[in-house]
Amino acid sequence: MTKRIVFFLICFQSLAGLAQHSIKGVVIDESQQPIESANIYFDGTTFGTVTNTKGEFTLQIDQTTQASLLISSLGYTSETRTISFKISSIDLGVIVLKKGVSDLEEVYIENDPWPRERKLAYFRKWFLGEDYKDKKTKILNEEEVQLRFISSSNTLVASSKVPLKVQNKYLSYLIEYDLMAFELFFKKVNFTKDEKKQTYYNEHSSYYAGTSFFKELKDKTRTKFLERREKTYKGSILHFMRSLASKELEENKFKTIHKKNEVPPYQCFDIIKTNNLTSVEILVQKLILLYDGFEQSFIQVDENSTTIYIDAYGNFSPINSLYFGGDMGKQKMSSLLPLNYKINPPKDE
Repeated sequence: MTKRIVFFLICFQSLAGLAQHSIKGVVIDESQQPIESANIYFDGTTFGTVTNTKGEFTLQIDQTTQASLLISSLGYTSETRTISFKISSIDLGVIVLKKGVSDLEEVYIENDPWPRERKLAYFRKWFLGEDYKDKKTKILNEEEVQLRFISSSNTLVASSKVPLKVQNKYLSYLIEYDLMAFELFFKKVNFTKDEKKQTYYNEHSSYYAGTSFFKELKDKTRTKFLERREKTYKGSILHFMRSLASKELEENKFKTIHKKNEVPPYQCFDIIKTNNLTSVEILVQKLILLYDGFEQSFIQVDENSTTIYIDAYGNFSPINSLYFGGDMGKQKMSSLLPLNYKINPPKDE
């Protein structure tokens, strides 16, 4: 079972049509000097740009997005803006980034018994995905990942002071991921073999949190990559959430199974459309999902019932309220698509 947290700092605004929207501003430091090459992007999307030598930026998008706008630069604390697309042109004015305070190294009383390569192997599997090698996915600046195994809690934690650059050649994306949290929990098993006491660590559950910005690896996206993206999308968490919110589970080949019996798709959900959000009350603690009759996943909640809210992009909140297992639980960075996938369709070659 995997506790999956993929996106952080999510907010909701209204979704408009295909109108052109322009966002501009100026990024400076506390001494009033412009910050060149600061990153401006909507979390989890392909919408982004950088500032010029004067700290100025203009970002144009064809439609509104419901993710937060992030402004960041190495050595400075990041800023987050909530954008309300009531007008086509938005001027954010002057944005002041403060110098980042150097993080003091956390002091641990207990020693870390694991070598870095062992910790990296677990991190790659649970952050990138079990299939990261097959999908040619790797972290280009892996040396920035700080790892520690905490014996007292049987937990592997990871962090990075700079955004991780994740290259996915299978889907043809470069993802800049600002890792805010990563924890992998183990169950410690003690046993005796050949009259010797031994210990085995069984991977139990994990979560990670952060913000992301997607870039195309190539100027032109070839047909094979578009086909791979579509294959990855089908049966994904994003696909399921959009189908659930629009009440199109059956049309999109999802089946629901409760207590070993197939049930009507909305028997376990109470769905209410409110403005630009869809409220979904999950009425059972565990539900098995089938996609296209083959891929099997499950969702599980802590309480007897849990309410989540889904926006037009397929984001759901609170993001730590659901556990995903099976095929959906295996979906990590190697299967990650931008939030605007299919909502802002790619142009034909």
